[in-house]
Amino acid sequence: MTFSEKFKEAQDSKRFSYLFTAIIGLGFFTTAITWVIYNVYIPTYLKAYLRDVWGTLPIETFIIGSIMVLDNIIAVLMQPWIGHVSDRTWKKYGPNKKGRRMPFLIIGVPLAAVFFILIGVFGFDVFSNFESSIFLGFILLLLVIGGFNISMALYRSPVVSLMPDLVAKEYRSRGNGFINLLGGIGSLIGLFVFPMIEKSNTILAYVFVSIILLVCLGILYFTIKEPEQLKDVEKKEHVKIFPAIKETFKRKDKSLLFILFAIFAWFFGYNVIETFFSNYGEDVLLMVPADISMIFGIVALAFIIFAFPAGLIAKKIGRRTTIQIGLGLIVTFLGISTIFSLLNLPALAVRTTFIGMDLPYLALLYAGCFFFIGIGWALVNINSIVIVWELTGKDNIGMATGIYYFFSAAAAITGPVIIGGILDLLNFGLDLADGEQYKFLFLFAVIFFLIAGILTFFVKQTGVEGESGDIPLEKPEKIET
Repeated sequence: MTFSEKFKEAQDSKRFSYLFTAIIGLGFFTTAITWVIYNVYIPTYLKAYLRDVWGTLPIETFIIGSIMVLDNIIAVLMQPWIGHVSDRTWKKYGPNKKGRRMPFLIIGVPLAAVFFILIGVFGFDVFSNFESSIFLGFILLLLVIGGFNISMALYRSPVVSLMPDLVAKEYRSRGNGFINLLGGIGSLIGLFVFPMIEKSNTILAYVFVSIILLVCLGILYFTIKEPEQLKDVEKKEHVKIFPAIKETFKRKDKSLLFILFAIFAWFFGYNVIETFFSNYGEDVLLMVPADISMIFGIVALAFIIFAFPAGLIAKKIGRRTTIQIGLGLIVTFLGISTIFSLLNLPALAVRTTFIGMDLPYLALLYAGCFFFIGIGWALVNINSIVIVWELTGKDNIGMATGIYYFFSAAAAITGPVIIGGILDLLNFGLDLADGEQYKFLFLFAVIFFLIAGILTFFVKQTGVEGESGDIPLEKPEKIET
């Protein structure tokens, strides 16, 4: 069989192809590369604007956390609905081209690329542009952040749904692992390559990433051919997203409910670190954002190494067990990070130069912990959405994806605001120096990862018949409205 014949069979869901799956994964790649940059740099831009406009505020962390969750509020409101709409869309988006997911990508990706460049334009590194009106620059940055996140929400659920649309269900754990591998590569580019360019020219760095987004869209446009009738899909009924979420509470088997709350808990913990670690790096570790990005990038490096094996491990020992092992790793090494963050050991405050970065030995200790946290995050993140797909019902893949992102985005909304407020209260109550409140960051994160681990023990069904190590579905429960 020729290469083109094998590729055609992969397009028809008759075999698994790494090349075809890689092409599908380019859409997810665009979200990964932009989000890691956004989450590292935007908090530092906001902190700089706030301090220049209003000085040091007693609720600075709460304000930054509240602004950072605005994008997730947009995601919660839009992504489940967009996923549901895309399930029932079949539109022309080019000459001889029709699809249910691609029309959303055609609109969302170019808009996201434009707004991403504007983030660099109104970011702190070109602060001098607004020397006469710092407040105007701050408002413009907020508007651009809103536009960027609306653009991303337009296509995130559809782009994730491409994989289960085009890959047969017996290959989905493997496919999800491989696609997340591409996402990890995107994160590495965002966390390592972007900072190198940004140190020399901020605008060029943002333009560079925006061009990557447009190139990925072009490849998808000319390669992907969506099937009018999806494989492994029964006749579809009209299902509304919020009644569908409500229905999960009424199910006799609570596995879906518990995995969704576990997803909420571990994303709560992860987003707290992701939101505030760059500020922790600036105020406590006394590092510049580009170097902070590289330290946090160790998580992405470990994730990319273990993204594909995570799917294979789940195939052997089951998705729930794999997720629990991952959570165990995260809790262990976050716990170590918590201890050393709070101890204030003088030896770890000594500074050194490592591959061009000026940093304390404590940052190197975090880098080691982050590697194992990244392994755990791969084991958790690769397999959780597959469980949601299976337990929600095979005829509502887009809606299931929307529910998944509803819970993860809800965690991203509440986590930074709640923990940001608590950190400010600690700063006030303990009379800490500016930025010292961030030393408690890992403590709150590890608590929620522990909660997530406990919740997974109540997940009784996880997969489909034939998945080694998984408890098969006795009879899929239909979501009704």
